[in-house]
Amino acid sequence: MTPRGAPLPPHAELAAPDTAAPTQGRGASGARIAAINVFRGFAILEVVLHHTSGIALRLASEGSFTHTFLAILNRTLHFAVPAFLFMTAVVLTRSALREFRLGKYYWGRVRKSLVPYVLWTAIYAVFKVLTGANPPEVLLNPERWIFWLQYGKAYFHLYFLLIALQFYLVLPLLLPLFRRTWPLWLVVTVAFGTQLGVYWLNRSTDLVHFRFPGTMALWYIPAITLGMYVGANYARFDELWRRHRRPVFAFAALGWAVYLPLAYTVLTGGRVNTFVYSAAHWVYTTVFALVLFGVAHSAARGPAWLSRPLARLGTFSLQIYLLHPAVLFWVDRRGAFPGGDSALFLLTVLGYALVALLVPFVIARALEGRRASVWLFGR
Repeated sequence: MTPRGAPLPPHAELAAPDTAAPTQGRGASGARIAAINVFRGFAILEVVLHHTSGIALRLASEGSFTHTFLAILNRTLHFAVPAFLFMTAVVLTRSALREFRLGKYYWGRVRKSLVPYVLWTAIYAVFKVLTGANPPEVLLNPERWIFWLQYGKAYFHLYFLLIALQFYLVLPLLLPLFRRTWPLWLVVTVAFGTQLGVYWLNRSTDLVHFRFPGTMALWYIPAITLGMYVGANYARFDELWRRHRRPVFAFAALGWAVYLPLAYTVLTGGRVNTFVYSAAHWVYTTVFALVLFGVAHSAARGPAWLSRPLARLGTFSLQIYLLHPAVLFWVDRRGAFPGGDSALFLLTVLGYALVALLVPFVIARALEGRRASVWLFGR
């Protein structure tokens, strides 16, 4: 099936397209651009708040209301990587099904994705040396560089770029499957069935063994598959969302209700069944990505005071994603959280989250349109 309607921008990375102001478009194409940017705005808010709450958890009084609240919030906000992969699949599939040239596609991925990944691996490797987390001699160790690049381990957040690169690599092989019209129930069944098969191969056989499963695109098959399905059928999304949003919300709530107690148990040092944990995580995060996509479409049609700031954040979501850990390192090192179980503590967490969001935003705005931005962020 070849979807109808105006083409979406070809960029599939975290940041929004460089074309058009996110909320100024008219018609279907402009509304979709706005909705995509709003989605990314929601998602980058989740990323920053998730990481800030993780720092605050270590400082909150264990057993207090504040600690419990932050733990629930932190585990609930565990959908960023599946959500961004879902959106990556939506945008890139939509664009590729309308026009696809293999050489241009791969060269674009090298310039816009591979080069920034290598550069940020080097930047954060040096950052960890300068901040005392690693000794200087580690920078002269080729094995460490191979490890960092192979698994996205130069800093805790870079693995997403690696997963995206893996998806970019195989996308041309998957596109023919989405040129046909498939029923949604079949796509979802095959996606989750394949994911369970990958889990079994990784856990029970010698054929596949992922050292770090969370750094592999094969660990996010449902989110990627659903994103490609939505991208291939984007012209019908509003209709599908209106028809199916109630059961989608119900599935998301059910997935969260199963996943949250397991995630909380793991966070507090308990043991859980890894299969049940993984399955609940796949269901919750994949369906919630779809929920967020639907909500983003509604918000994009809503009041400008809500949609414009979110869309603007979404435009610079990749830049914020890459820069905010350095800001949070300063927050963690400074340690200026009030002690105890207090509302002031939670307000401080929110304040530092805003700092970690806005400082990278300002830097991204200052670099916009400059050569440095192209090298660092691919745009």
